[in-house]
Amino acid sequence: MITSSTSKTAVLPEQIQLPGSPSNSSDNSLATPPSFEQSQASIHALLERIPHDDDDAVVHSLKGNEADALLPPDFSEYEAEYFTGSDGNIISHDKHLNEDGEALYRFLLAQASRRPSLFLRCKANHEEWRTRQITRYEDGKNVTSTETYSETIVDFDFIIDASDAILPVSQTGAPIWLAGGRNATYRGGRQLEVDSVPTMVTDVEGHPVSINLEVGGSWVKKRSWRRKATKSEVEASTAWKKRREDCGYAPWVLMPGMLHGTEACVESEDVRFQLQHSVNSTSGEVDDSHILPPVKTLRDWADEYCGNQKLLKEFTFEKVVYGWNFAALRQAVESTCRSNYAYQSQPLVSFNLEGSMISIRPNNWSSRMLSNKWILALLWITLIYPLFIWPFKRFATRGDGEWRVAGSAFALARYQHLPNSMPGEDVDQYRQRTSTTLLDAGPSSDFKLLKATPKGVAELVGQREGQWFARWEDTIAGLVRQRYVSSVPVERPFGSVRTAGIGLDEYYPRI
Repeated sequence: MITSSTSKTAVLPEQIQLPGSPSNSSDNSLATPPSFEQSQASIHALLERIPHDDDDAVVHSLKGNEADALLPPDFSEYEAEYFTGSDGNIISHDKHLNEDGEALYRFLLAQASRRPSLFLRCKANHEEWRTRQITRYEDGKNVTSTETYSETIVDFDFIIDASDAILPVSQTGAPIWLAGGRNATYRGGRQLEVDSVPTMVTDVEGHPVSINLEVGGSWVKKRSWRRKATKSEVEASTAWKKRREDCGYAPWVLMPGMLHGTEACVESEDVRFQLQHSVNSTSGEVDDSHILPPVKTLRDWADEYCGNQKLLKEFTFEKVVYGWNFAALRQAVESTCRSNYAYQSQPLVSFNLEGSMISIRPNNWSSRMLSNKWILALLWITLIYPLFIWPFKRFATRGDGEWRVAGSAFALARYQHLPNSMPGEDVDQYRQRTSTTLLDAGPSSDFKLLKATPKGVAELVGQREGQWFARWEDTIAGLVRQRYVSSVPVERPFGSVRTAGIGLDEYYPRI
């Protein structure tokens, strides 16, 4: 958090009365300055009063102005103003966060490690045709007719809280990632941009080759290569993001077919080393062995945002989760719903994150007004937003600007390097070498899921999506059969016991 100082009045050195020196109460013009020998003796006398083995004793040994002169100014943590929306996202219009890059940087660091909430929602409905008798008065008499109409029937609509599957930050951390230079995203403008060298050179086969910044000269390194993303770059970035979310890969993982520089970067060298070879994937084609450092740090982006003078700018910090194959898990949940569902309509299954966005917006009335959903809806109804506000955001020099270049990542399952493993050994060698330790630890220790990496042997922490689904499968099936409808998330599975007894006195399902 940011600190604001409330410093005390400093005492100048000449205001301190040293032992043996003339008093300052008399007129300076009449006071005779002490000789060099007298001043030196006075300073030695003052230093002799200060114990050198305890800093607190130094302060307590001095009195009055002498202690004030040595005390540092008092500091208090700066509490930024922000509010939380109905979806758990944080929005701040704090003036200090829009002016001081250090303040914004520390605010993001403080909020980055707060875990988001993960929810599974299952919903299905069907249409039923009904008839009704309608009586109308026509030409002086009552006329009765039969009308056919459709009605939507909600069969089930429930939410399951899967937040407890997210590993604690104390165990796996919450690494901060920064957008790769080739990733098409918002970098302060109104359009998707990239920060990569344009492809101006081709190889012998005619394929474009980018300029190597390491050998391009100092002018190449210092030059800004930010430009509007091409249509193909936008489509590729969108497709890779969708695939990454479906497969549950971390932002810094390089997937097959991706260009180097499209994946996210990690600033800390120690964190990059810890994240190498940690991906939880049955496919050997993904690569997390060469995690890149960013060209611009989070502090650099914070300074750039604060230095921008646009009136409707916004800095968005995004939290993501990784480690599960969400596409396969959705299919498994859909299959369970269909097998316990009497109608032919397709169930809707989705995983949603709440509290995953941190938005920093300017401290002005127009920006605050647009953050209020009721005022925004009124502006749309009165056509003020599409006729006046949107053109200003889109075309004015000081209109809109957005930054989506950073976030933090939370693990559901990942591999962690075992400190007692050695580089080059495989899983069998590790088990053989540590067999005595494993037996002492218990019979379950030998069944830990391990894999060999160039750094040694790594162990899977967290639960895989199949393990989570096995705990919840019977509960999901029971809720579908009961046609359960509620907006309150279900937090604990009911196990294999049928849920017909829920609500009965002294009925406790097994967990």
